[in-house]
Amino acid sequence: MIGTRANDLAQAKRLERGLILVRWFGVVLGLYLVSQTNVGTAVLASNLVLFLAYTAVAGLALANGAVWYLTKHATTERRMAWVGLGAFAADAAVILSLAWLYSYNPNFYTWVVIYILPLEGAIRYRLEGALAAVVVTLASETGREAYVAHRFGSKTYPFLIPSIALRVGIDAIIALVAGYMARSLAREADRAAEQAVRFEQAARREVAAFNTAILSGVAIDDFDQSIQRMAEAVGRELGFETFAILLLEDGKLLVKGMYGMTQYEQPVPIGAGVTGRVAATNTSALVPDVSVDPDYIPVDPAMRSEMAAPMRIGGEVVGVVDVESRLLAAFDEDTVALLTRLADQIALVVRSAQLHAQQKETLERLQELDKMKSDFVAIASHELRTPLTAIHGYVKTLVKGFDTMSRADAVKFLETISRQSDRMTRLVEDLLLVSKIEGGGVRLVPEESRLTALVDGVVESLGPEQRARLEVDVADDGLPVVMDPHRVDQILRNLVGNAMKFSPPDSAVTLRSSAGDGHVTFVVTDRGGGIPEAEQARIFERFHQASEILTREAEGAGLGLYITKQLVEAMGGTISVRSTVGEGSTFTVVLPRGLSTDPGPSNGQVAGAGAGAERSVRPAVVRS
Repeated sequence: MIGTRANDLAQAKRLERGLILVRWFGVVLGLYLVSQTNVGTAVLASNLVLFLAYTAVAGLALANGAVWYLTKHATTERRMAWVGLGAFAADAAVILSLAWLYSYNPNFYTWVVIYILPLEGAIRYRLEGALAAVVVTLASETGREAYVAHRFGSKTYPFLIPSIALRVGIDAIIALVAGYMARSLAREADRAAEQAVRFEQAARREVAAFNTAILSGVAIDDFDQSIQRMAEAVGRELGFETFAILLLEDGKLLVKGMYGMTQYEQPVPIGAGVTGRVAATNTSALVPDVSVDPDYIPVDPAMRSEMAAPMRIGGEVVGVVDVESRLLAAFDEDTVALLTRLADQIALVVRSAQLHAQQKETLERLQELDKMKSDFVAIASHELRTPLTAIHGYVKTLVKGFDTMSRADAVKFLETISRQSDRMTRLVEDLLLVSKIEGGGVRLVPEESRLTALVDGVVESLGPEQRARLEVDVADDGLPVVMDPHRVDQILRNLVGNAMKFSPPDSAVTLRSSAGDGHVTFVVTDRGGGIPEAEQARIFERFHQASEILTREAEGAGLGLYITKQLVEAMGGTISVRSTVGEGSTFTVVLPRGLSTDPGPSNGQVAGAGAGAERSVRPAVVRS
């Protein structure tokens, strides 16, 4: 009989891999026994026995390697059948060789390895394989006894029929027991496999009735309508009077698709009604008579019975499918089982559509971010190159004409170089600060100060022309404030600088500040062009302005408001904007009057330890 009795290629490979592992163990055991045994008989010399024994074990190792290779690369069940037959033949050859070599040593019972053959035959080919192993063993033992008796004489080594009968008899008993056990187990396995096939075929027949209706009804761009079409198609396909699909959103079930009944728009809380109970218990429900079920929520008074099943993804309930009928006890356990399988399939289709929609949205957002990042790199390069070009040009002019240049011209050139250097320094500092913010490396150094001093520091940092445009109104209550003056200075300079940059040169910019109970407020107002309402929520995002800055003359990489928001939130404050197109914008910053002394920051707020204490902070970063 050729071929394993495995049901398919995968099973045949699993069987052969298991026997390969056993065979490697046999190789190791064989090497150990051969090396530990001193055998010498009148039949064969000791050295020859050892040589032949080692050769047999080495052959087993080589054969095992070949079987492993062939098993790995076998692509059909027929090829695996030949591999198994070859492996069985190799095992038999090695086992019988060892039995031959050691049979005439009275102190060594290696010949008992012949009993392995019927076991392997039973594993591979059931009873037939086990009996075939007995026949091979009988032929081998008879041939060996006859050969020795013929060569060395029957008086020295008589032909021992009882010995052969004993060994082969034991072999046959083992073969019968192992073969019948293997046959019984195989029959049980075959019956289980046949039953599984029947169940699978039945399930496929059931799924075939509604598979096309489900898969053809889902569209990513029209999700809600797709669910409605799915409910209608499945309800008609299976002949249900009604069919509803409810999805779980924010802890409630929402009807997304209905067939055969009036639309029900009320959310169903978890645990309420039959569908809510199904969602809460993750168990299908069968209600033969809805009039006696206390949980039933009547939608159509004509309905008499109901069944519902949970829609699950990985064991998690994501929705419920519900069916009702005008007949009492219209559904049985088999119908509920069908609905349960159907619910899980609908869940997969719905989740797939949801994931595709999310992926599409994410892809679009990533593409937008990629463009914004590319624009930002272009802006940063432009903003660095512009001052460098100016510095380079003025330095070359100074070098060439310094001796003939007037002092006034030289001073003018040097002032320009200084301004461009400051511009480049600010950009580099902004880039470094963004890197620190992203890496959580921004540090706050709280100090006790006065509100007037904080505002005066900002005013003093401005040039004469900017100071002339700035209107300052400070309502200082005279009490000290505890905050990081350097970070407050950065925040206010960014806001004031932005206000002046994006408003007419002759317009005023107002900076108002006031101190109240527990907080300090800064308000910066300009009379610029204003910010469209749709853009106001995004102006604090990183890279958001990068796509626009190329089209305007104002310098800067568009990082100011992003940095400002991060610093404000790092200090436990808030920032907001109010703007009207054509009239200007107002930015309001509210900061705590003193950094918290609690060492455990929460909600993105920064912990401080009093004036002068330095703390490392990780602000909440806006993720686009």
